[in-house]
Formats: sequence, C-alpha cells, structure tokens
Amino acid sequence: MHTMQPIIAQNLSKTYKLGKKGHTRTAVDSLNIEVPEGVIFGFLGPNGAGKTTTIKMILDFVRPTRGSVTVYGKPTDDPNTRRMIGYLPEQPYFHKFLKPIEVLSMHAGLAGVDKRDSKKRAMACLERAGIAEYAEVPISKLSKGLTQRVGLAQAIIGDPKLLILDEPTSGLDPIGRRHVRDLLLELRNDGKTIFLSSHLLSEIENVCDIVAVMKSGTLVALGAPDAVRNNNSQIVVQTIAIDDETRDRLKFIGVCVERNRDNTLLKIDPRNIYEVMRAMEELNLPITKIETQRESLEEAFLRLAA
Repeated sequence: MHTMQPIIAQNLSKTYKLGKKGHTRTAVDSLNIEVPEGVIFGFLGPNGAGKTTTIKMILDFVRPTRGSVTVYGKPTDDPNTRRMIGYLPEQPYFHKFLKPIEVLSMHAGLAGVDKRDSKKRAMACLERAGIAEYAEVPISKLSKGLTQRVGLAQAIIGDPKLLILDEPTSGLDPIGRRHVRDLLLELRNDGKTIFLSSHLLSEIENVCDIVAVMKSGTLVALGAPDAVRNNNSQIVVQTIAIDDETRDRLKFIGVCVERNRDNTLLKIDPRNIYEVMRAMEELNLPITKIETQRESLEEAFLRLAA
C-alpha cells in the first residue's frame, strides 16, 4: 500500500530560534520525499545542507516545525517504528573500555534477540562488517574507521527493515569503504531499504538507486542518478601538439581545443565527430587516445549545490 513506504516526508520543515532577538535559521525547508521499499536512497548535500536534521526528524529525536514524516505508514513517535530501524549516527560513540563483542551483545539484547543467541548474532554482525578479528579488542584501541564499522554492525544487529546511515564511510580507508559498499548492496539484495546520507559522492555514486540532493535545507534534485546527471556527454580525443593555424581550423568547426606542450586535447560534441575526424585526416593528426566523458554525480552535485 502507498502509505506503507519506508519513509514519506511531506512539507517537512525545521526552523531553529537563534538567541533572544527573534532570529531564526531554517535547517530544512518544505521537504517532500518518498523512499520506496528495497532501494538504496542517497541523501546528498554539502555539510550544513540539512541532512542530519532530516534524519533526526525521521528518528523522532527532533520534532518538525511544520509538516510530517512517517515510517512504514506510522508516525515517527510510534514506538513500533523503532523495531524496524537500524541507525548509524555520523559519529558513533561507544564506551571506550568495552569490546566490540560486548557492545554488540548488549545491543542484540536491546533489539530483542534471545539472550542465548545474542553473542552468536553479535559475532555474525561483526563478521559482516569485516571486523570479527577485533571482537575482543577494547574500543579505546580501535581506529576511527574500525569504530565506524562497529557502529555499522550495531545498526544491523536487530535485522531491521530500514537502515538509516549518516555518513557511513566517513573515516574509512579505501578497503573499509569498499567493504561497506559491498555490504550495502548485499543488504539491499536481502530486501532491506537503506537511507544513506553522505557528502562523499564518489563513494555512493555506484550504489544508489535514487538520489536526493539538498542545498541549504531545500531539495534541489531527486531521481535516479542518471536523471540527476546532465546527459550532455562529450568525446575527448588526444592528438599531437599542434600549431596556431591548426588550432584555429579546429576551433572553426566547433572543437574546444586544450593545448599542452606534448599533446592536444580536442573536446567534441558527439554530433560533430565525423566532421572533426575528416578534418583530422586532412591535417594528418593522429589519434593517440579517445574517450567519452559525461558528468559524474559529483560534478552534478557541484552544479546543483553551488
């Protein structure tokens, strides 16, 4: 049913009062999003765009000034919504003297896992997060990246239907980031819905089914990553260094020419490619490299959020 979607925000807004002079700051302004079941939903934006405030409203840590948000059709203050959500905050904090296995066993108990199974479940989640070998190491001895992965294991321990992850790859090295990406895809394939907030676009470009881009509290783009990117691709051809006369001839047929000492890059609209190739043949210019370039999600983000 339509209302049973994992998250529906309608006109969701949050305004904070600043000081005594009646100044206010709108952190989130009239946000409308629907997160369908079984997708990885990328919630993107620069720092201060309103991502964490939105997450706090979804989790009922902060009450909206206006509008509403539901989780599986229920209001966020309904205790039953808690059972369905696994949450990783931007900076997870655990007591330093505890070991990951102790943290996870405790959270398993809080999530309603039978006491006899809690240690086994805890170990399985540490395994999935790729940190089973650190199960008995006190958290004070773990790096920021490893602590982040303890947080991820904690988020999945209750086998939630909906995962809300705030900057899950922050502090991770490339191997850790790859592991988290693989785990997210695995969880989605298990039928989970993942709401993923990030400003590291290259990290999540390859995993999101839908992206929402926030700028200063406002939604500026929403859709599949391909729909959010600008589809204007261009062909880049590398050739040898050229003289001014050749450059002017190529510019005349609409080529963007970038000259270096050793070579020249020609940026060509795909519609002009045959005309440019004919001209290159006449000018005896060899092709040393050719590739198609299109806007990355990161470039789209910079264009939308600038």
